[in-house]
Amino acid sequence: MPGDEGKSGKVYNDRVSEQGVMTVMQSSGSLSNTFSLVVRPDKASMQTAEKLRRQLEEQGIGEDAVQPDYVIVVGGDGTFLYAIHQYMETLSRHAFIGVHTGTLGFFMDYMDTELEDFVSDLSEGRLEMEPHALMEARAGGKTLYAVNEVRIENPVRTQNITVYLNGEKFEDFRGSGLCLCTQLGSSAYNRSLGGAVLQKGLGAFEMAEIAGIHHSRFRSLGVPFVMSDTTAVRFSSEDFSGAVLGVDSDVLDMKDMQTVEVARSESKILHIARGKKITDFRRLERLF
Repeated sequence: MPGDEGKSGKVYNDRVSEQGVMTVMQSSGSLSNTFSLVVRPDKASMQTAEKLRRQLEEQGIGEDAVQPDYVIVVGGDGTFLYAIHQYMETLSRHAFIGVHTGTLGFFMDYMDTELEDFVSDLSEGRLEMEPHALMEARAGGKTLYAVNEVRIENPVRTQNITVYLNGEKFEDFRGSGLCLCTQLGSSAYNRSLGGAVLQKGLGAFEMAEIAGIHHSRFRSLGVPFVMSDTTAVRFSSEDFSGAVLGVDSDVLDMKDMQTVEVARSESKILHIARGKKITDFRRLERLF
């Protein structure tokens, strides 16, 4: 799947296969190497960002907050997700890379003590592009995009949800809610729900229950379910009052909704730029 053409006419050479498997490709060298900074609002992160800005400008890499080739995130994973959503309308025109100063850095390749290595890798074209398809959720006349997960949660009362997969009824669920995550999001809220962490390249969605109700007269699947990310998922209910729809950090009241449709986005491709040779297992180890 080709990347979007940016303002400068540059195009990322990447693809996501029909099975959703990510292909890691070297940066083509056609990037003009402009950058923007998205910074966690604490003193340490802001100081790191200012130091990084000076080093990048010394290498002739200019700052462009509107159409940057690289969105450099200084902070943690929460800041990384925030940055992605800030550039959602032009997502495929940018590559995102992180410098870790926050509490969790699953997305981040560099520590704040490794700025010289980062600047060198960027300026000398050693970064690789790792494309990820996002999840697209349609509900209440809106289309939202998720990097990590789409979730329905009702803290007020037991929520009834009928789940359809590729148009076929799968189950009736009762409980507090359901969470549908991407491979990237499998290590986030999904993991807290007892879901499995999905290895990169599987091209999968995972559905996990939130406090499901199971007894002699009612039972749903009761365990996390891993499915191909080509699966179209629909959540339906006659009454979603009291429930909220969470799409990453965005939350919508579901009072007037009856259906949420979720599928892999065919238009939104996230490019994560990777530099340091950190194995996926080493990244996972950071979680515990």
